This record gives sequence, structure tokens and C-alpha cells, in this order.
Amino acid sequence: MKETLHVSGRYPSEVDVAVLFLFFAREEQTVRSFKQICKARPSRLYLYQDGPRFDHQNDVKNIAKCRKTVEAMIDWDCDVYKFYQEKNFGCDPSEFISQKWMFSTEEKGIVIEDDDVMSISFFRFCKELLDKYENDTRINMICGMNHLGVYEECPYDYFFSQGGGAIWGWASWRRVIDQWDSNYTLLDDEYNMNILEANIGADRMKGFVSTCKRHKASGREHYESIFGYNRYFNSTFNIVPKKNMTCNIGIAAESTHSVNNITLLPKKVRCQLYMEIHELEFPLKHPSCVLDEKIYKQKLDILLRGNWIVRTFQLRRIESFIYRMISLFNK
Repeated sequence: MKETLHVSGRYPSEVDVAVLFLFFAREEQTVRSFKQICKARPSRLYLYQDGPRFDHQNDVKNIAKCRKTVEAMIDWDCDVYKFYQEKNFGCDPSEFISQKWMFSTEEKGIVIEDDDVMSISFFRFCKELLDKYENDTRINMICGMNHLGVYEECPYDYFFSQGGGAIWGWASWRRVIDQWDSNYTLLDDEYNMNILEANIGADRMKGFVSTCKRHKASGREHYESIFGYNRYFNSTFNIVPKKNMTCNIGIAAESTHSVNNITLLPKKVRCQLYMEIHELEFPLKHPSCVLDEKIYKQKLDILLRGNWIVRTFQLRRIESFIYRMISLFNK
């Protein structure tokens, strides 16, 4: 079901930007995430909700409850675009479908899922940078996440990275989304694949190719790998804020992409969830040039993947396995 309407609320809109909000059936997480959007009051709101799963009896009730709650929370002047699925498509390709939907009518916009809690300044941050870099084809997306929390080495409010950034609250442009290749055509291009491997390294290349092939074979569009594929083969930059502006609250019994207990994750991975979010001050301090922040990326790699000892002996995987065994033993 699709519907468009204008809401005349108690308050005026604050930020002239489009925001896509993806939600499903988890009311507690949805409310926490959407509250921040309500505080920011964007001028255009795109609501996407997947349909009920055939093997989950409570989905119909919980979907209706979430929908009613979200719509009741809209108390500011804005245009609202609704896209509510009658059947279940799953996260993939729902995320791809919803993003293509918004960017088919918007030149630029923000994307937030129901387990992303953003700082209020994130919306103004995105609006300003969406305008500033709208025609700069070097820039792929604007991220809300800084995995390090605060990157003190940067004297500006954001920096550029070809390997850093995350999709837990992001913004981009139609010019980027229109480039998405859901067929991963260049995987069959030996020359360009060799160049890419030389650029990103054999280990990262192996994981990247494996993920793309698995997603392609599924017959469903997985926007996260399509997005990464597009960035790699166009050598574009992500904008990363100096201070982290997002918190992921997705670990729960109803989680789709993750375990349902944070204690089952390696400790270095746990710290990326429920991170402290920061507010930026305006006017923003803009970088004087566009350069790849490789020092940040090196620190990020050590944080997420560990040093060579951790990677060689797969210590993170072993750590997670031990936590799972302890959990089973304690049941």
C-alpha cells in the first residue's frame, strides 16, 4: 500500500531534508529510533514497513501496533510518504526496494532503520553536507558512525575515508543510488578485479567477492554489498564524522541480522553496539581538501579485525564460540 499526505502538526519542520525510516514489528526499538527523527522534524518523511512473515503469528498484531505508534508520533508539519508491504519480503530486498523508492523522487536524502538511534545534530549535519557535496562525484555517502567514538586526530568535524564508515544511519544522493549494479557485473572482469585486489589486499578481496557472489546467488538484492561494490569500483569516499552520532540497539530476540544476546559477541565487537552518541556544534569545521584518512582506517581495522595474530589464529571466532558454549552450559 502506498499513500502520500501532508501532516499539519503542532510544530513547523526544522530541517529541509527527506528521511526514509524503515521499521517493522519491534515497537520498543522503533519508538527509541523514531523519537530522534521527531525531535529533528524533517520536512519530508518516507515510511517503509515490511509485511508479516507467514510463520510468525504475532507479526500482524505487532506490525499494526508499530504503524499506529509511528504515525501518532508525527506532530510537525511535513509531507509523509507511506509504503507498507502486504506480504513479507525480508530485510533483503526490502532495504534495496525502499531506498530505490525514496531516491526515485528525491535527489538526496537520509536513511535510518528502526535499530539506529541518531543524535539530533546528525540531521542538520547531513543536510549541510548533502547540499555541499551534491555534485561532487568523489563522495559516496555521509555516515553517522565513527567506530572509534571520537577521532581526536582530526581538527575538523568530519573527514574522508575510502574504507571507513558504516550504514547505521547514512545519507546519499540519487546520483549514487542510480549507479548501483545489482548484477555485480564487474565480478567477471578479470582486469578490473586484479586492480581492485591490488588496491584492497587479498584478504579483504576474498571476503568481498565471497559476499557478493553469495548475495547474487540468493536472487535477492542486498543493498549493503551492492553499495560497497559501487564504492570500490568507483574509488569514492565516505564522509565520517569526527564524533560518533549513531547507536545501534538491534540486539534482541527478534533481531534479523545478528545474535539475540550481546554477550555472545566478541568484546571488541560488543563495543560497537550501544555506543555513546555525540552532538556536533555549528557552523561545521570543513576539511580543507579531500584526502583518504588512512591512519583512521588502520585503527579501524585493528579494532574490527584485530592484529595479525588475532586474524591468523581466528581468535575472535574462537572467543565467540566459547561464549556460545558457556551460554549453552548455563541454560
